[in-house]
Amino acid sequence: MIAVRDDLRCAWHRNASVLLWTPLLLLGPILDLHGTVGARVFRVTLIVVIAVAALVAAVAGARSARGPSGYVALSTLAAATFAGATHHGEQWLTTWLVLANAVPAVLRWRSAVVAVPLVAGVSMWAAWTVEPHDAARMWTQGFVVLLAGAANTAFTALLDTVAELRRTRQELARQAVSEERERFSRDLHDLLGHTLSVMVVKAQAVRRLAATDPDEAAAQAADIEQIGRRTLVDVRQAVDAMRAPTLADELDGVRRALAAAGIATTVEWTAPPPPGKADETLAWVLREGATNVLRHSGASSCAIELTEHDGRLRLSIADDGIGAPTPPTVRLGGLAGLRDRLASAGGDLVVDQPAAGFRLVASVPGGTE
Repeated sequence: MIAVRDDLRCAWHRNASVLLWTPLLLLGPILDLHGTVGARVFRVTLIVVIAVAALVAAVAGARSARGPSGYVALSTLAAATFAGATHHGEQWLTTWLVLANAVPAVLRWRSAVVAVPLVAGVSMWAAWTVEPHDAARMWTQGFVVLLAGAANTAFTALLDTVAELRRTRQELARQAVSEERERFSRDLHDLLGHTLSVMVVKAQAVRRLAATDPDEAAAQAADIEQIGRRTLVDVRQAVDAMRAPTLADELDGVRRALAAAGIATTVEWTAPPPPGKADETLAWVLREGATNVLRHSGASSCAIELTEHDGRLRLSIADDGIGAPTPPTVRLGGLAGLRDRLASAGGDLVVDQPAAGFRLVASVPGGTE
C-alpha cells in the first residue's frame, strides 16, 4: 500500500499531464457511443483499455527503478488508440493526444524525440482516413499531437533534471557532512593523541623521580596539570572548529615532551613559515610525528629539520629508534590522516626507514594560505 501511494505521488509530480488530461480527452469517445450493443461494448472496452494503459504508463514511468510494465502499457495504449481512431469517427482522434502525452511518461527524451513525431505522423494518417478530403484537418491533427507530445517531453525532461539536481544536492550535503566528520575525527585524534602521550611520559617521570628527586617530580606533576588545563581549552576550541595550531607552539611543546622522555632533541629551523595554511599543516605533522616518537620508537635521539627549497617547505622528523611502528602498535589512522591533511594543502608525505630508526618527511607549498 505504501509503495503504491509513493508511486502515485511520484507519477502525479512527473506525469501530471497524462493523469490530468486523459479523462478530458476521453470525453469525445465516450460521447460517441452509438450503434448496436456489440459496437457499444467494444467501444467502452477500448476506452477502458486506453484509460488504464495511460494510468499504468504514467505510474510505471515515474518509478526510479523502471520495469517492463511501462513499455507494455505504452504498447497497449498505442494498439488501442490505433484500433479506436481508425475504425470509428472523428471523436476518437483525441485519443492520439493521450498517446502523445504518455510517450514521454515512459520514454526518456532521446527516445521520445523520435517517438512523438512518429505518433503525430500516424495520427495524421488516421485523420485522413476519417475525412479523406480534409487536408486542413489532417495537418491540424498532426500539429496538435506533435505540440502536445513535445510540450510534455520538455516538461518531463525539466522535472527529471530538477529531480537529478535535488539528488545531487543531497549527495553533496551528505558528502560534506562525512568530510566534516572525518576532519573533526582527525583533528581530535591528532590533538588528544599527542597530549595524552606527553602526559603519560611525564607521569612516568614523576613515578621515577618521586623517591630520588621530589622537587623535580613536583615540577613534572605541575607540567601535567598545566598540560591538562591547556588540553581542555584546546578540546573546546577544536569542538568549536576554532583551533589552528602554530608550528612555533608545537615545537616548544614537542621539545619539552621529548626532554621529559629522555630523548635528546636537535632542531634545525632555517625557514620558519609565515602564519597560514602551511604553518598549520606542518604543526599537525610535527605533533603527530613527535607522538609516534614518544609512543613507539624507543629512541634516544630525535632530529627535527625545517628547510625551504624551490618554494616548498620541508619538515623532517627522524629518530634512532626501532624503526617503523608494527602491529598492534601501528596507528594507520595517524599517518593516513596526515596524508589527507597534506594533500588538502597541496603537499605530500614520505615515510622512510633508514639503517636505524624512522623518518617522516612532509612537504607543502611555502605560499599556501
